[in-house]
Amino acid sequence: DPLSVSGRQRKEVFDLGALIEDVLSGHELQFKRHHVKLDIAKPSRPVRVRAVKGMLVQILENLLSNSLYWLELRLQHEPGFQPSININLIADPVTVLYKDNGHGIARENREKVFRAFFSLKEKSKRRGLGLFIARECAEYHSGTLTLDDYVNPETGRLHQFRLEFPDDVVVS
Repeated sequence: DPLSVSGRQRKEVFDLGALIEDVLSGHELQFKRHHVKLDIAKPSRPVRVRAVKGMLVQILENLLSNSLYWLELRLQHEPGFQPSININLIADPVTVLYKDNGHGIARENREKVFRAFFSLKEKSKRRGLGLFIARECAEYHSGTLTLDDYVNPETGRLHQFRLEFPDDVVVS
């Protein structure tokens, strides 16, 4: 049963690009309500992987949740700001680049954001487990979830997450 605990934790073969699109489609109304411009780039051919779907959904949902929170905050403080989220799926090696144009993350917090219970959100909205769990899900698949060290010249901060998978996750 795919809905049982063991079923939800079973690795299966699927198209990672299709999964990303499925997750994003579940947020269409939210993107519209928050005026978020979404840009997704992916190869024309399917990127087939053997992984636990629910764990990859968990990673994407956390990144989206954080983006929507911080983009909304920037939109409230900067009239005319156009929030955007960019996702780029690369086939070889299998990599998902995820970035938004929110305030970004200070360089000194580059690794701290992945610690359990670390959060910069307002007190009533913080949990501090999302990126910790997301990184654990990536590592379960022998992959990595990192925050790129490229500093955006506009904000002076970091904006892009990199989710990379080893070759053995790829199915030809």
